[in-house]
Amino acid sequence: MNKVVSIEIAHQVFWMDEEAYKVLQTYLEKIQQQLATEEYADDIYKDIELRIAELLFALSSNEQRAISIEQLNDIIEQVGFIDSEETSEPTQRKSYRDPQNKIMGGVCAGLATRFGVPAFILRLVFLSLIMFFGLGVALYIIFWIALDTNSDRNTALAAQGKAQTARHIATSKAPKEGPFMQLQRIIFLPFSIIGALVRVIGSHFVKRKNVYFFLIKSVVALGLLFALIIAGTIIYSFNHSQLFSLPVSWALSISAMYLIVLALAFFLKKFYLERPNFKIKSSLKQGALVPVGMIAAAIAFQIYVHQEHETESVEKSFSIDGNHLALTFNEKYPTDHYARRVSYQVKTHDLPNKKVNLRIQYSSSGVDAENVSENIQSMDYYFTYENDALTLNKFWVLKEGALNREQHLDVIIEVPQDIVMTSSWPLLVDRDSDSYSYLARDTHEAGGDYFVRGDYIHEFSKDFKNKLSENERDVLNGKFCEEFFISDYWSCYSNIRHSVSDNYRFDRAFQQDMEAIEQMREFLLPDRSLFVSNLSKMHELVNGLSVEYAVKSDFQIFIEQLLKVKALTPSKDSTNSVNDLQENHGALVEY
Repeated sequence: MNKVVSIEIAHQVFWMDEEAYKVLQTYLEKIQQQLATEEYADDIYKDIELRIAELLFALSSNEQRAISIEQLNDIIEQVGFIDSEETSEPTQRKSYRDPQNKIMGGVCAGLATRFGVPAFILRLVFLSLIMFFGLGVALYIIFWIALDTNSDRNTALAAQGKAQTARHIATSKAPKEGPFMQLQRIIFLPFSIIGALVRVIGSHFVKRKNVYFFLIKSVVALGLLFALIIAGTIIYSFNHSQLFSLPVSWALSISAMYLIVLALAFFLKKFYLERPNFKIKSSLKQGALVPVGMIAAAIAFQIYVHQEHETESVEKSFSIDGNHLALTFNEKYPTDHYARRVSYQVKTHDLPNKKVNLRIQYSSSGVDAENVSENIQSMDYYFTYENDALTLNKFWVLKEGALNREQHLDVIIEVPQDIVMTSSWPLLVDRDSDSYSYLARDTHEAGGDYFVRGDYIHEFSKDFKNKLSENERDVLNGKFCEEFFISDYWSCYSNIRHSVSDNYRFDRAFQQDMEAIEQMREFLLPDRSLFVSNLSKMHELVNGLSVEYAVKSDFQIFIEQLLKVKALTPSKDSTNSVNDLQENHGALVEY
């Protein structure tokens, strides 16, 4: 039976036979004797030790047993002695970063040694590759991370393709700074500064890595705890989403909580607790397959039941006896059912009848068209119409026992022109490609009084007697851009903010009237109020354009409409806008 001893060489611990240890000890003593007269004996001896440690590590990591004398003799024969005759053949060169000749990370200097080309040329190559979508930066970072540092005689020999024998190690020189490096650092000064900053920051993080690791793992732990709390909230909401029946929802919720708690336990065990004091049973780990399978099956089922998506419409019409329509939105939340908001859109129609047309669009998903229709029929929505007052619910609800299959409800309200209207919610303009429409939004602001004229719904209160509302401004802006710029509506905001002389979208057909159009654009700037006096000036300017129209442009027509509406808008002395609307209704519809 051979005795095994533990040794430390180059700060690494190895196990080897006692006989092999004695041979290694004798070998190292002879190396020290041969280096007795060398100027850098200690450095050379350390590099030889490091080479032997590398070879020993390769053996111990491959076979997981004590190193025998036969293996050690092979290593000694490979490394040799300082006075041995050179018999080794050149080896394939390896790539390292060169810290002595670096500007940033030593990548170019190291690759220059590897390929035998000037480092200056490689630096120019990387610099030119930056022009190709930053490729040079990406490659440099990859090499910086992937390559080891050329920091001793062993790596210097490997970079030159020379065998790492004792003779070569003793006769080679440690890496040193090459000629013209200071000049290159001046030429590439910005990169030298970046490299210095990266090294300082990197050195800071390396020295304090334990502190930052503690901070990171603490943040992750807090994040997991926070995720556990959030998961509870999400699970509570999930159980009220009606995607599944209540028992299935709770089973999935418990599965999700099990996985989160298990992940938190693994993290705490790995980074915070001693293993003997806290052990996770293998049955708990294997049990995680069950909730994972359940969640995966639930996801697959949801994909299956949402294959088709259809929309069905229901239309209703109501007559208006007078000239006034009231829109009221009931905001009471039905707490005993699954409920979601309804989307409301208000448009005008030019039909001769005085009717309010209600189009209710039910949408849902399902396995097939028949299943979609069943899911749509599970939706309940209520509204009432009485005495020229349309009352609509803010929410639609699912019938008891029905499941959530992406049901959605849109209501389009078409109102006749030349009527007065009040709304409990504000109406916000939403311009599409064909016509103007208005969205009824619950913005926690009061609604108002409106006058319907053409495609537009005007705010009709004393606050807008002398200036335009945001809706009116938005419509006016759009018509201005349509008239004088060649672009889509989405770019109108940019067109108004920039001078027409500097805007490449400006329609050059109006080149002679550029000064007048620029004046109108300044009135429409978003950071200034638009008053009726400004509107009158714009009316004069647009009528004075040199371009002759066969008919009036939409921009001109809308300005004239605004001026007439503002002339009949109730003043600040008025106490009831609706009454004023009723009284002025005849005058309004005449124009």
